[in-house]
Amino acid sequence: MLDQSREFPFALRPLAASLMIVSATMLSACGGSSSSDEPHEHTDIDTAGRLALFDTDASQLKILDLDNSEILAAMAVDGEAPRLYASPGNRYAVAIQRGDDLVSFVDSGLYTEDHGDHMHDYAETPSMLSLTLNDHKPTHYSAGESQGVVFFDGGEAATSKVTVFSDATLGSGSTLASLPLENNMHGVAKMIDGHLFVTYRDSSITDTTLPAAVERYHLDGSDFEFEERYTEACPRLHGAAANAHSLGFGCSDGVLVIDLHETGYPATKLDNPEGLAEGARIGTLVANHDIEGLVGIAGDRLFVIHQESTAEVYHELELGEGVGRLAQGFTTHGEVFYVLGDDGGLRLFNPAHDWELITTAELMDAPGEEETLSVTVSAAQERLFVLHNQSVIEVDTSDGEIVRTIDLGFSASAIAWLGLAEEGHDHGDEHDHEEEHSH
Repeated sequence: MLDQSREFPFALRPLAASLMIVSATMLSACGGSSSSDEPHEHTDIDTAGRLALFDTDASQLKILDLDNSEILAAMAVDGEAPRLYASPGNRYAVAIQRGDDLVSFVDSGLYTEDHGDHMHDYAETPSMLSLTLNDHKPTHYSAGESQGVVFFDGGEAATSKVTVFSDATLGSGSTLASLPLENNMHGVAKMIDGHLFVTYRDSSITDTTLPAAVERYHLDGSDFEFEERYTEACPRLHGAAANAHSLGFGCSDGVLVIDLHETGYPATKLDNPEGLAEGARIGTLVANHDIEGLVGIAGDRLFVIHQESTAEVYHELELGEGVGRLAQGFTTHGEVFYVLGDDGGLRLFNPAHDWELITTAELMDAPGEEETLSVTVSAAQERLFVLHNQSVIEVDTSDGEIVRTIDLGFSASAIAWLGLAEEGHDHGDEHDHEEEHSH
């Protein structure tokens, strides 16, 4: 997704009417011992997680239990259909309504608490948070490390703004920090190791709202302190993603790459790949913490970027003649890079083996323009979920086999996986989404 205050124009009706509970489970509190000195074992819940879905006909945000395919809760939503993303810790759904100037949050009810001598999993009733964000045109959402970042584009009467939160701050009904910017722009921000990398558009640029430079700040308590504006230009900047080593930004004339390991975070500029059509450029980037290469996307062409290579900087992934891309991304820990094509095939690539094609899973006939498709990835299992109109197709990403198809019984327009991440498989690994927009 990613990438928050006015009352929810998902307009919460009185809670008793708008929150329809079908089923919910809550684990009992720790107990079973008369001695507080006796250590507890980790209280685990074995669950496949939950899906946040938006029912377009009923205008409701629904939470589906993947263990039994039942709807646990449905919440009324006013305004435009939201885009849905997961919070950094996968507990909360982040619902973005760009046209309504609104970001809202839903607690999935699945979370883990640290009880000192043991960890305790909980499964509770999903609920809408009272916290909302209401700045102008929330557009880009990014989840990395332990923090989520929303970039508000602003407009003629409002400058851009960045707001940062974590699962912990959402639990207390607050955000971590915000940074108002000097100008409005269609920009992006990434929070990495306590530093905020954010786009900059000079007021002298009047022919586009796309930024042309990158600034760096560090977080000091709840305030951002300016460090540097990079001198390396990035005209018509669009798209950003980071792995453990590099942060990349798409520019009209190439890719700006910031080295996250070197002192001072130096930047270098890569030219566009050779052979691009006139006017084509990389405008979307995808990355995963554990995968060294970035993936740059120019239209329907995908390039693995080996930014430190002296031989081959760009390696193109082949989708097949005439195949366009509909969705792409990494599984949570980067074992697989997937591309859903407009022929209905889900292509699975193995980054650890020179990005070889593992398989193409034929999920459906070539979808029409009016059909709804969206993809989300589990952080608990090697599973990927493809929303297709009124159904969800669950795919085993290790071999491309279809595990099951869930009949929703309603038309959905957005999907996000929420739940208890397998140890070492959460956004703390800084799994970057592709450039995700809510328009």
